[in-house]
Amino acid sequence: MRIGFIGAGKVGCSLGKYLTATGSNWQIEGYLSRSTDSAKEAAVFTDSRVIDQVELLTQMSDVIFITTPDGVIGEIWREICHSEIDLTNKIIVHCSGLLSSNIFEGAVLRGATVASLHPLYAISDRFACYEMLSDALFTLEGSGARLEEFQSLLEMSGLTIQRIDASGKVAYHAAASIGSNLMVALAELSIDLLLDCGFDREHARRALYPLMLGNLHAIIEKDTVEALTGPAERADVKTVEAHLNTLTGDDREIYRLLTKKLITLAKQKNPGRDYRGMEICLESSS
Repeated sequence: MRIGFIGAGKVGCSLGKYLTATGSNWQIEGYLSRSTDSAKEAAVFTDSRVIDQVELLTQMSDVIFITTPDGVIGEIWREICHSEIDLTNKIIVHCSGLLSSNIFEGAVLRGATVASLHPLYAISDRFACYEMLSDALFTLEGSGARLEEFQSLLEMSGLTIQRIDASGKVAYHAAASIGSNLMVALAELSIDLLLDCGFDREHARRALYPLMLGNLHAIIEKDTVEALTGPAERADVKTVEAHLNTLTGDDREIYRLLTKKLITLAKQKNPGRDYRGMEICLESSS
């Protein structure tokens, strides 16, 4: 399967390198990018070449990966649409977590298959993260005659694929952001509080590491309900009140709202425990 990449950033480089390193089903024709230097680096990294025209890349490739920022995907598609390229049997893919394949309006009528393929993984490095993609889950949605074939080839390359519907893309992306980006914000809130206690920043990070990692392992191994511990799970109203009294502003509201979410889980874990006092505490603190 001949593939071409429009966009030579972290996702494009990582995915291109992974696919060509994991089997003979894929052949990279090359990279097109607004940054010539980025395209050259990606081409060297994947043993391919620089392509300087959208029309040429589309003609040469069976699969066209658009790995640009979200705001550029529609622009690239319009450029492809305005060309005279025969799209019959082409597979056109973007890697946005938020957008669905519906952005490729009219493509299926022209004989193409369209898809969105997104890794549930924070790709932070253009040249190192490809080695971790086999551990990541990829969501796939789309339409067209070759979608099943495309999924099969991805799975043959060692990728784990979860099919979703286009209507679920926004909720999926919100879930990814909460589990990744917002977790960083919670870590920063914890670090700030430890700094107030006299920790320096490095020791604060290191102190939180086993605590956070242990929770993640428990969630993976036992699910959220069984992983839950702490004052919310114990219905320890006095401790939660003390926490609320030491927090101010947005930090206090973050703690309050997330603790309300924990009470929902706590009731499932301990159906015989009375959480009414905890609920009153959280509501009266709003």
